[in-house]
Amino acid sequence: MQLSSLRRALHARRPRAASPFPFAARFRPRPFSSASAAPAPSPKDARDAPPPPMPTRPWGEALAASQRSFFLPLAGRVLAASATGNAAVAPPAVHASLALAAAGARGATRRQLLQVLGCGGGGKGAAADAANVASRVVKRVLRDRSPSGGPQLAFAGGVWADASTRLSPGFVETARNVYCSAARTADFLNKPEDAAKQINLWVQESTKCTVTSLQPDVSIDQNTGLVLGSALYFRGRWLNRADIRSTTAQKFYCLDGTCVDVPFVEYDRTRPFAVHEGFKVIKLPYQRGWTERKFSMYIFLPDTHDGLFELTKKFFAEPLFLEQNLPTEKCHVDIRVPNFTVSFQIDMKEFLKEMGLELPFQRDADFTDMVKEDEPSGPLFLSDVLHKAVLEVNDKVIDEASFSTGIGKPSPAEHFVADHPFFFVIREEVSGSVIFMGHMLDPSSPS
Repeated sequence: MQLSSLRRALHARRPRAASPFPFAARFRPRPFSSASAAPAPSPKDARDAPPPPMPTRPWGEALAASQRSFFLPLAGRVLAASATGNAAVAPPAVHASLALAAAGARGATRRQLLQVLGCGGGGKGAAADAANVASRVVKRVLRDRSPSGGPQLAFAGGVWADASTRLSPGFVETARNVYCSAARTADFLNKPEDAAKQINLWVQESTKCTVTSLQPDVSIDQNTGLVLGSALYFRGRWLNRADIRSTTAQKFYCLDGTCVDVPFVEYDRTRPFAVHEGFKVIKLPYQRGWTERKFSMYIFLPDTHDGLFELTKKFFAEPLFLEQNLPTEKCHVDIRVPNFTVSFQIDMKEFLKEMGLELPFQRDADFTDMVKEDEPSGPLFLSDVLHKAVLEVNDKVIDEASFSTGIGKPSPAEHFVADHPFFFVIREEVSGSVIFMGHMLDPSSPS
């Protein structure tokens, strides 16, 4: 698919209709200023150009399909393989990087990428669906608006090729303007260590040092083809300090039978809460400030101290498990949640192969649309699909104010004490986009 057609499709005027994301029409993201825009097409070019491909289904429907077909299967595989430590994954960030790769691919390579992303076949409409989902999520859901009082987010995404590759200016522009990502080169062949440092420096700059590294020094060599990378940082607050009853250290019981003393935040509030067979779920809304988005963390707490993986097995085996088990009834709950930070880094390559993505990793992969026409280029294939997720839940993100002792308040009707391993989901409620999934095994460990 021609990159110029893709850009026109995403910005084409459509008749007004009910949007699955109410504030979409009012938000106009600014392009990055680090590179110049492509020249505008002449009137004759516009008349002669074929009609741009249009997405085949509404954005909300396409997002839901991607979550069922890509977000959940990928997160399930990653977390199952990370059963010995804390872990988190941000599936929409990985989705955006693979959608960017699909924008530079052709033929069977593109078809397989789109199929894995949950966009059906490899036609132009399916490619527009993938671009539409990735672009809107990155620009509207993952964009940082912490100065307005909402959670702090930092997204970085990009693709790197060897310095001998002449990237297409059209592809570079599409990466920047459609996916808020980078398409760059580094000297894999002659200076692999410098190339790794260059990628890590870019991630630091793009996330304002909230994510400090992405590329391991040892993974780049003269055989490296393309490196895809994505990172997402999230930090928000549920309440003000005046709402907290205490922040004392308490015991957290680990899977191996040991326990650790970690700071817990204790408070009682009216929150959406549900008790199911074998587990409890609570919804903890993040303060939104002056933004349209509504983020919430859902904590799934098994009844038994060793019940986490039995619970997550059900979660990922049933596509509708999340929607069917979200709490809808509010009640007064005694809430005790440990402070924790998750910093989790992984190469998604093997997990994606398990999901059926094989062709892009082969040396005969077709990424022709990434390079200039008629320019000689070595084999272009994916070598690594790197991802890092960083999530902070601690009392540093709670506003300073006076403590409240809770004297005179009625006793809570329910209790939610997360003192043993649990599963969590962070979701943006307006769009319905799941942005993080993870599990906490030991809050005293930073990763």
